[in-house]
Amino acid sequence: MSKDKYQIPRKADFVCLSILLHDLKCFDKELSAPISDADTLVHKMRNTRNVFVSLHNLKETMARTRVDGDEQFIQESRALRRELEFIVHIRNKGVGHLDRELLERAVQWTPEIFHESTSNNDDYLTYLSYKAVMESSINSYLNEEGVQKIFGTEVDFLYPPNAKQFFEFLSETVNRSIKWLEDGREFIKSEIEFHSDEKVQEMAAIAGQTSFDLHDESDFSFSQEDTRKRLEAAIEGMKEIGAEDRVIEFIEEKLLN
Repeated sequence: MSKDKYQIPRKADFVCLSILLHDLKCFDKELSAPISDADTLVHKMRNTRNVFVSLHNLKETMARTRVDGDEQFIQESRALRRELEFIVHIRNKGVGHLDRELLERAVQWTPEIFHESTSNNDDYLTYLSYKAVMESSINSYLNEEGVQKIFGTEVDFLYPPNAKQFFEFLSETVNRSIKWLEDGREFIKSEIEFHSDEKVQEMAAIAGQTSFDLHDESDFSFSQEDTRKRLEAAIEGMKEIGAEDRVIEFIEEKLLN
């Protein structure tokens, strides 16, 4: 039996978009939080790095997921994919991987990491390390003329106009991504048939046949008679080990009646 009967691929798309949507909403909230001390400053830098993982996952998801939206949605999808190319660069160089060449440029760019006055201040060292890698990831996204592609200049978070420009760009990208995920998730949700109690026994049988060997196929065959026999045997086994009557009754009501 084909997994398409149970809409497995489409349901997988829905779960993927649901997780990414929640991730980005959480990051948006965290990145908007005020900075009050060294801990919250480091927290903001860490979340700034981590949001690029979710944005990179979104770009990959957009490439492999069919969403039959309207013309406006299609145009927004194209524009957002182009914008996320920058995200891929940052994720590959300074987040998902810590590129050795980029790390060396970060150290050259931020010599104050190794000033003697900071040597015993771990919080400040951590902040400077995050800052150096993020700035170097941003600044190494260059056009053919060697100019930063998005901002047209090197970014230094300690220079307020640079910081404002970057974080406004990031916030806009995150919120556009959230809107795309909300719309895309609703389009996909409209295609999915949510099962009733009448299908619980069948869905439980299919769940029990899940293969977690990702190199193998899962089994989606279903036989009402065979499933009932397996359930009855399982219930008898539960009775023998002393399962509570109310648990047995609940299972019998949901799966055998």
